[in-house]
Amino acid sequence: MRIIIFILAVLLTFAGQARSEEAARAGSLFFQGNASYGEEDYEGAISDYEEALSLGFESGPLYYNLGNAYFKAGSLGKAILNYLRAGRLMPNDTDLKANLGYAQSLIKGGAIQPERKRPARVFFKLAGFFSLDGITLLCAILYFVLCGLIISLILLENARKILIYSSAAILVILIFFTSIFIAQYDKVLVQKEAVVIAEYSDAKFEPFDAVTTFFILYEGEHIAIITSREGWVKVRRGDGRQGWVKTEDIERL
Repeated sequence: MRIIIFILAVLLTFAGQARSEEAARAGSLFFQGNASYGEEDYEGAISDYEEALSLGFESGPLYYNLGNAYFKAGSLGKAILNYLRAGRLMPNDTDLKANLGYAQSLIKGGAIQPERKRPARVFFKLAGFFSLDGITLLCAILYFVLCGLIISLILLENARKILIYSSAAILVILIFFTSIFIAQYDKVLVQKEAVVIAEYSDAKFEPFDAVTTFFILYEGEHIAIITSREGWVKVRRGDGRQGWVKTEDIERL
């Protein structure tokens, strides 16, 4: 048992050192990419940023800078893709919102916004203010506050009325923010969204080349993924239209 514990300790030490070295390497690549971007070597900056991501490290500024490099290099779809990824980590950054908005204004035919009823629009607008980590922390705090109120309700009979109302209010708020957490989790971890990275993509009625094209998706369009088959993905556009596109024409968020 002592030998096993010793071996595990050694392995953990080496793993920690390797991870630390990768983190240092990723940081070096990030600043190297910034230098390349400043010298207008956008392809070099893209290479450095992508290599940093390949090491397993990500951040809002890294995705944002990568989006800027792709935009300068003329890759509108990749730029919008990385702006959207950055938005999940720093949803309230004004520079990011401005750059994303400008990039989306360049989509051929204009960006198609989802058709939602007013309550849904309000809900998703509120959800857009939170990152997944932020909403997770908020839900955890509300949960512990609710637990504290319930315990107080059991122990403090004199303040029972106000504690009941307070508990009910916190419960409603917790349910609301839990629904936002579910929406963010579905977007970020289940990866049901994508961006068109090809110049254009023919959306077919069925997943075959010979089938009639239903509509055309243009580079930079933000779409929802419904299902997939070998080499094909069924997607839904903002206006509700659905069609099959080739897998290589899009990239998941």
